[in-house]
Amino acid sequence: MPKSTGSVSLSEITLASIFVESLLYGIFIVLFISSTTILLKKLGKITDRNVTRRLLFVSTLMFILGTIHISADLRRIFDAFITHKDDTEQYLNQVNTTIYLVKSLAYAMQTLVGDAFILYRLYLVWNGDKRVVYPVSICFIASICVAVGSLRALRLNSPTVPVFVRSLQQWIACFFSLTLMTNFSSTILIASRIWWTRRQTRQIQMGGRNLSPAAMVIIESGSIYSVCLVILLVLYISGNYATYIALDTAAQITGVVFSLVIVRVALGISSDAVISTRGGVVAYAPRDIEGRMGNDNHPQMARDNSIYSLKPLDIEVTTITDTL
Repeated sequence: MPKSTGSVSLSEITLASIFVESLLYGIFIVLFISSTTILLKKLGKITDRNVTRRLLFVSTLMFILGTIHISADLRRIFDAFITHKDDTEQYLNQVNTTIYLVKSLAYAMQTLVGDAFILYRLYLVWNGDKRVVYPVSICFIASICVAVGSLRALRLNSPTVPVFVRSLQQWIACFFSLTLMTNFSSTILIASRIWWTRRQTRQIQMGGRNLSPAAMVIIESGSIYSVCLVILLVLYISGNYATYIALDTAAQITGVVFSLVIVRVALGISSDAVISTRGGVVAYAPRDIEGRMGNDNHPQMARDNSIYSLKPLDIEVTTITDTL
């Protein structure tokens, strides 16, 4: 059974939840506008427009899903405090209503889109290595199946039974666990790949700039969402009403983190590339969002775009892969 947070009721938790979500949604709007503006300006200049188009599509989709989620929450609060003012607590406990299902669907899709994006980054950084990508992909596919099962369980749930009932908890806790595993493992694998690359190239510094910020951005962006998922999972399993605050926070954090990474890369704060071959990574060097291997921030590279000489390798094909 659900546990109250001290003397705080579900209605009070719901109001606190929409307040926190509104703050994060406001941040999301600012970052979304900034990232979209930057990407649109760069679209006509870069050589590979497909990457930018993908980023624009994913960014827009996540913003739409975030908007649907907060809109559903606002409508649910309106119904609870205005339409059902005589039984507000009972209405807020219902998880089989249409508006709650819309909210849950938006959250599930937002989470899966975010997981798909980090899986795409993992694929690029590891050059499609099946030994690395396939296990995480299986976890991602499993989370899709569990998400469908969770939504179906919510729809069939009794109006008088809260979201913490065991029949629902098994599905929902499993979904939280799978998406946490996908996000955390992908983040660790991407960061470890960058660390290994730096070690192979003897931690080369281009233009006096250390290459570690790229790994830090990936670790930070992944850890922010992972921490939210851990808190959400613990609160939900314990049956605490504060789960609603963590849930609505995670719904917007996904889009905020995604947009933040795009803005940082576009502004050159963490724009890095992995120069790789089919046989493995050869070197690691900064690049801007247009794919140039040198810019104003790296005068040494602007004068000479060649990479520092490395030990001879038996390779035939060389590609450049974005960490994003």
